Amino acid sequence: MRTAHFGLKTTAILAVLGLSLTACGGNANKTGAAQAVADPGTPVEGGTFTFAEVTPINNWQTQAARFYEKANVLNSVLDRLTYYDVEAGKLVGWIASEFEANEDQTEFTFTIRDGVTFSDGSKLDAEAVKLNLDALGKGIKSAQIAPNVDFAAYKSAEVVGGNKVKVTLKRPDANFLRSTSSVTAGLVSPKTLELDNAAQSSISKIVGSGPFVFESEKPDEEVVFSSRDDYAWAPETAPNQGDAYLDTLVIKYLPEVASRAGAAQSGQVDLVRGLQPVDEQVLASSGGKVYAAEGVDLTTNHAAVRIGSGKLGDVKVRQALQVAIDRQAIKDTVLSDSYVISGSILNHKAPGFVDLSAELAYNPEKAKQLLDEAGWKPGADGIREKDGKKLEVTASTSNNSVVIKPAFELIEQQWREIGVQLINRAADNTFLTNALVDDKVEFFGTRQFAYGGLGPVYAPANNNQTLRADPELNKLFTKEQSATTDEEHLKLVEEEQRALVLDKALTLVLWDEVQVYGANSSANVEFTSGTAPIFQGAWKSEG
Repeated sequence: MRTAHFGLKTTAILAVLGLSLTACGGNANKTGAAQAVADPGTPVEGGTFTFAEVTPINNWQTQAARFYEKANVLNSVLDRLTYYDVEAGKLVGWIASEFEANEDQTEFTFTIRDGVTFSDGSKLDAEAVKLNLDALGKGIKSAQIAPNVDFAAYKSAEVVGGNKVKVTLKRPDANFLRSTSSVTAGLVSPKTLELDNAAQSSISKIVGSGPFVFESEKPDEEVVFSSRDDYAWAPETAPNQGDAYLDTLVIKYLPEVASRAGAAQSGQVDLVRGLQPVDEQVLASSGGKVYAAEGVDLTTNHAAVRIGSGKLGDVKVRQALQVAIDRQAIKDTVLSDSYVISGSILNHKAPGFVDLSAELAYNPEKAKQLLDEAGWKPGADGIREKDGKKLEVTASTSNNSVVIKPAFELIEQQWREIGVQLINRAADNTFLTNALVDDKVEFFGTRQFAYGGLGPVYAPANNNQTLRADPELNKLFTKEQSATTDEEHLKLVEEEQRALVLDKALTLVLWDEVQVYGANSSANVEFTSGTAPIFQGAWKSEG
């Protein structure tokens, strides 16, 4: 049992200096090969912990927390009904002490934990949970807040038996329960739900039940939190069952990639997200730590395929590009040992992962044969042509990943060998703005939260992956969501992966999602299955 705190907590500061992907999960803490983080021993009470984020936070609305810079902070402000424990490989209780589903996955009953309060003193009871679920499932029209995409099957919720909430869905959804562990399903006070969109987007207005509480802010500079002395409802498997060990938390905005390792090494910060591979060994050799937080809740890093230009309409062309990627060369050249080469669209540790590595093996000769069969013949300059068009394709991504641009530069070289010209617009945020909705831009480099199945990511007609609904895939997605047993569900998730990656080749997978963090020698922190730091359990070694 840990030592109790004495006196009031000091203020926690979240500094976001300058202007510029969620779920609570188990301890997905994995250290990169550059540094083996030893057992730090007994947690130490008190102290200031400084975390450097990559980009600033401009919209704090809960359902918009699908980006790391938001989820990484809201994870410590908002609790959820359930918690995904990676080590146990299952959901465990959090605000819901118990939960169950009927046989056809259309009704879910949550028993709400006693004694939980929001930071304003109001009760987080069954009625408050019902109001949150209605907002998640139906949106809030008066505030122009859309429904949460993971709650697409939601119909209604009602309080039963005083401390229980029964959720009824419009259709079966085997992934609904898993989505209640997401940061985007974070619980806020009923008073917060009454606010307009602007207010719900402001961290100063959001009232949660988490271990850290808003205190004050300086726009685009810092947000100040204080920790709750009375916090006593962590997830049931969390190592720390009480309030935060830390007295103060500081989160800074550090956009300069080259400065991140030095900031941790010098002690300017205790933890920094977005460490580039070249800096991992440097930091580790100077006594720092490298944490590779695995994104079990997310798809792998991949290039989603768009076929609007017509060049990738033939599945043989897509399959050719899939096997024309030398993933091992990407790891050896661009990545580090903190990264794992993809074996599917799902992370290796995700429930239902099926290893397709053998079928994804680098095979340029097979790629050339497939392109020949599809009618694309090498032109005078080596680039393949068909019907007067060159096989010239474009890839677009955001600049959030420190390795995505050089990875696509290497893919550009590899595809050039089979007669395909790749226009690399990776890490070009200006270009990305239009590319997100343009199905003539052939590749969208991304990773997405996927809680159990792949239907919520790929099925909607307005999805930002393929941008097109596939009737055959949608039938498969519907079957998967309607599965009534774990065995049936996992079998269908496997079929989804084979269809997306191999049969239809609508996603070119690269490496498992991981966020690499650098830390100084005194920092001790674990991460959720969505790669968010768990500040409630973080602490600093003495000395």
